[in-house]
Amino acid sequence: MSLSSSFFLFLSIFALCTSTLAAFPDPLKLTGSSFFVHDPSLVQRTSDGKYFVFTTHNRGGIFTATNLAGPWTAAGSILSQDSSINLPGRDDIWAPDVSFHNGQYYAYYSVSTFGSQNSGIGLATSSSMDAGTWTDHGLVFGSKTGDSYNAIDGNLVVDEKGAPVLTFASIHPGLSLSSGSFWANIFQVNLGSNFQSVTSSPTQVSFNSTSPQPEEGAFVWKHGSFYYLFFSSGTCCGFTGPSSLPPAGNEYKVFVGRSSFAHGPFLDKNGRDLRSTGGTLVLASHGNVYAPGGQSVFTDTKSGKDIFVYHYIPANGAKPFDESLASLGLNAIDWSSGWPVLTSI
Repeated sequence: MSLSSSFFLFLSIFALCTSTLAAFPDPLKLTGSSFFVHDPSLVQRTSDGKYFVFTTHNRGGIFTATNLAGPWTAAGSILSQDSSINLPGRDDIWAPDVSFHNGQYYAYYSVSTFGSQNSGIGLATSSSMDAGTWTDHGLVFGSKTGDSYNAIDGNLVVDEKGAPVLTFASIHPGLSLSSGSFWANIFQVNLGSNFQSVTSSPTQVSFNSTSPQPEEGAFVWKHGSFYYLFFSSGTCCGFTGPSSLPPAGNEYKVFVGRSSFAHGPFLDKNGRDLRSTGGTLVLASHGNVYAPGGQSVFTDTKSGKDIFVYHYIPANGAKPFDESLASLGLNAIDWSSGWPVLTSI
């Protein structure tokens, strides 16, 4: 069979496997040049409504736009130099989580290397989010080999008592408990009023026991009377084309659970605890969207809608299923059922 025939056969199988997910809407079509995005955090500046996207790599890369559909322009990085956290990966920070509190913007970022448990979550702050205005405050929370967690993918939420909480994800490397390297998915710690000091021990809030389905990219969002814990599960990375993909269904996808409290317990739509492999599916591969995840949410003040933000790998184009082309995905959220349902923007 020729290479081209093999490729088209793969596409046919991929389309068949994702046909049941056709109800997922396509992401907003963006204008302007394409740009790499992974683990995006999207924030609107309070002073002028300008949009800022923050991404993994390039010391927390920044892209800006005056319209949600773009065009988006590269605008520097969160950190102007390597992170002050003295760990491998300090020159290539991951998964910035940016939000506005107490008159300034807080960016929690991760320092680690792939497959390592020697990780740290750091904090930088800015009054405007512009490159060159961020102050690096260094380490907030870290992990080391042998811990039951991995300190990556930090996300800040303020709980029902007004106290800051840091949720973080610990991707499961697929090893056994006896090896001492079983990182048990998603945890939380309480923070002090300075949003930097840790005031509690880590508490597990989500766990998937089904191998090889890691959980990471935790993001907690308050809507109405519930806190919604979103997380990504599956193989996130390393895609270089059709031959590099995991078995269909094992790639990244997004799930959610909810609770009346920021600390949980979080239950899915069927009442199953997220700590017992629960989770309601929010988004999975469909059409041109492959392995969506690394999600966040923000409220667009121009439309009044909550916007679901994520990255995905294009399944079509000149380099299909190639992670180097990871793209920004944007959909609106319909909350009318009490659960997040994605819609077109």
